[in-house]
Amino acid sequence: MPSLVAIDIETTGLDFQSDAIIEVAAVRFNGRRVEAEWSSLINPGRPIPPMITQLTGITNEMVRNAPPMRAILTELADFVGDAPVVGHNVGFDLSFLQRYNILKLNEVVDTYELAAVLLPTSSRYNLGTLGQQLGILIPNSHRALDDARLAHAVFTRLYDKTLALPLELLAEFVRLSEPLDWGAGWLFQQVLRARIREPLPPRRAGSTDYSALFHEKDELLGPPLTPAATPTPLNPDEAAAILEHGGVFSHYFKSFEYRPQQVEMTRAVSQALSEGYHLMVEAGTGTGKSFAYLVPAALFAYQNNTRVVISTNTITLQDQLIQKDIPDLCAALDIDLRATVLKGRSNYLCPRRLEVLRQRGPESAEEMRVLAKILVWLNEGGQGDRNEINLNGPVERDIWSRISAEDEGCKAEVCMSRTGGACPFYMARQAAQSAHLLVVNHALLLSDVITGSRVLPDYNYLIVDEGHHIESATTSALSFRVSQGDLQRLLREMGGSASGSLGRLLTITRNMLRPSDFAALNQAVQRLTDLAFRLENNLNQLFQAIDLFLESMREGQPVSNYGQQVRIQGATRTLPAWSEVEMAWDSTGETYKLLLNLLNQILQSFSELDVQSQELEDNIGVLGTLARRLGEANAYLGGMISDPDAGSIYWIEVPPTNHRIVLQVAPLHVGPLMEKYLWHEKTCVILTSATLTTNSEFEYLRNRLNADEADELVLGSPFDYEGAALLYLANDIPEPSDASAYQRAVEQSLVHLATSTGGRLLALFTSYAQLKRTSQAIGPALAEKDIQLYEQGEGASTNTLLETFRESERAVLLGTRAFWEGVDIPGEALSVLVIVKLPFDVPSDPIIAARSETFEDPFSEYSLPEAILRFRQGFGRLIRTQSDRGVVAILDRRILTKRYGKLFIESLPQCKVQIGSLHDLPKSAARWLNL
Repeated sequence: MPSLVAIDIETTGLDFQSDAIIEVAAVRFNGRRVEAEWSSLINPGRPIPPMITQLTGITNEMVRNAPPMRAILTELADFVGDAPVVGHNVGFDLSFLQRYNILKLNEVVDTYELAAVLLPTSSRYNLGTLGQQLGILIPNSHRALDDARLAHAVFTRLYDKTLALPLELLAEFVRLSEPLDWGAGWLFQQVLRARIREPLPPRRAGSTDYSALFHEKDELLGPPLTPAATPTPLNPDEAAAILEHGGVFSHYFKSFEYRPQQVEMTRAVSQALSEGYHLMVEAGTGTGKSFAYLVPAALFAYQNNTRVVISTNTITLQDQLIQKDIPDLCAALDIDLRATVLKGRSNYLCPRRLEVLRQRGPESAEEMRVLAKILVWLNEGGQGDRNEINLNGPVERDIWSRISAEDEGCKAEVCMSRTGGACPFYMARQAAQSAHLLVVNHALLLSDVITGSRVLPDYNYLIVDEGHHIESATTSALSFRVSQGDLQRLLREMGGSASGSLGRLLTITRNMLRPSDFAALNQAVQRLTDLAFRLENNLNQLFQAIDLFLESMREGQPVSNYGQQVRIQGATRTLPAWSEVEMAWDSTGETYKLLLNLLNQILQSFSELDVQSQELEDNIGVLGTLARRLGEANAYLGGMISDPDAGSIYWIEVPPTNHRIVLQVAPLHVGPLMEKYLWHEKTCVILTSATLTTNSEFEYLRNRLNADEADELVLGSPFDYEGAALLYLANDIPEPSDASAYQRAVEQSLVHLATSTGGRLLALFTSYAQLKRTSQAIGPALAEKDIQLYEQGEGASTNTLLETFRESERAVLLGTRAFWEGVDIPGEALSVLVIVKLPFDVPSDPIIAARSETFEDPFSEYSLPEAILRFRQGFGRLIRTQSDRGVVAILDRRILTKRYGKLFIESLPQCKVQIGSLHDLPKSAARWLNL
């Protein structure tokens, strides 16, 4: 291996054409040995933005007498020479440096690309996180030399991992990446050369070398459940006794706490399952509702050999149930209960489609990265579930979708015959068939029943946890969105006479069909190629017309920083600019229809052919999926533009980031669907959550979900909120309508409050834009007080941010929607919760606006109940155990000045309430926390 040079730069911004370099560093190394280091500050010839100074510590004063970039070019170029250049996302650094005509011919090694492949399950791939994960002690200071040193150290660790890869895997990476400009390709070539004398196992044609990584056929689980003809009811007292003083759980769990609310809920769930009626249960924080429904569900399913489905909204709760709670329950009760998780088809890898990609070879660096990542993951024991692997960004997720089990034409036998093992999706489905408890998520639950139960096995008993989310999850699952880029990508995947799936179809069948049949197919494909070209032009004209329509709605103004949303309804369709959209759709829709008809004719003709070819079957499956997706897009586009469905909401969105037009459709109501497919179909549906009521009433949620027939039960929290929680209502903060004064007050309050309590503060925002403004304003002031600031949206996942916050002694965390619920930080790590603004939905949001129109009094009947439910969820983040103590501060004076404000306060558990000034808030909080 030759010497390499790790490079890093710091800049005034992210655009190489308009921003400038402020620091450069390079480290020449061979293996772990550093041969030389070089670095220099650079005078950018312009002021350094404050946020860059905050990030890097580099000030205008520091670079005032530094050389300009051109003055150090020769020195830098001589230092690097012709050595391969290493860096993290090194394309960014080179885009700035190559403007000066240096380093254009050097080999490139990107540690991001290497990490993405070699650490497939890593939560994050930024340089600092990788350093921590790999046990590197170099600080991630955002200074060029430190980062270059860190890149060298990360490269060295990843090089060692590369050496440990199976030789056949290395050889495949090198062979497949040869035609591509891929930032990891050079290193794999070097390692393969170093190991070339090792014998390379032969690869069987048409089969994967990694068949053992998927389950063998004989590992498929037992036969499906056969429920008892007449279910044996539970004895509610016996079920409840398990959770009583002296019961089974008290002996099994060392820290068991008797909770009367939990026992009461267990009785109620036992009766509902046994007698076959529906039930809604609100169980306050600390009730232990998971075991309150798991105990009767497990006993009922086990003794009747039947299935109970448990639906959750979050992966976190799914993992807790399947990895901890259910195994603990089985051990405590000593029962051989079978339980599993089942997810949507797109969550599982398809071995057959993976093999097709390996045979064909990736067509881009991104596709190469995802393929290599997946093969390394499988080599390390990955089970084919996408949640085990980090798919970073929309491009990687799109590539995954093309090798997932989303292809509904996929058959389990085909995967077995092609790979020697069973498809992960069919393994999961087989496990679901024999499971007593089946854990799913809300989106899969509703989309499955509405599309004819194509994934979940039959069931009559359902428990919906996190039930307050069922409406939004169903809305999301049944929504549709498409951009021009999405449609173009589908057409490119379909291809034509010499490309894509159609081109491969001609190649496969050239010597397989009779000459006359092949000629007819060739002619049909040529016609499809012409139609696809015409459709792409039609779509260009359609989206141009939509763009002009959006511009007319903005009255010629540019798209704002918040993007643009325009709901398409009756009045919209009468506007002159919309008629241009309709005319463009007339010709587009006609071409679209011709293309779909011809594509489906080709697919139909092959379904009637008796040709035994796995390769052909694969290709027809891909084309079938493309036809389905193109047909779905055509139906939704037609509905939006010319034939609207009264039960759908249509809108056009221009995101603030890329300004690409997105067309969206969502259902207006989900209640009728719930009624038809769940309340009327299932023997017993139990809906539970910590927040189902508004002011102790189920009426709002009952109406939203058409839950007329469900019984109801409200259980309070066992926690002593009066002794544990101080609710502080600021009475002198400006109203949110006075935007600038209000924002200044929020910023000052957070700084003073965090200073007095030593951090340990979570602030919940309703707007990411306000969160960002606040973060930039308070960051320097908190840093002076040695308080670390973390914010949602900096690239870290929610879980990573929470873990980092928990482990920090003095920290403030700013979050938006994802942090209002599901966040569990017990103990002193979270002692202060700030609700910046009452969580009302944005009235102009298309779904909110459309649903509001269905009420006589939209604010009182819809907006207010939704906000109260979210407010209660936010409040619930603070007190998580019996010993927790903390402060909830409300920085929205409307809770005191508006008539509806008292409804928010009354919706909370009884706690200590203090009304006071912003000035007194820090002292009151410190006093309550005994600081």
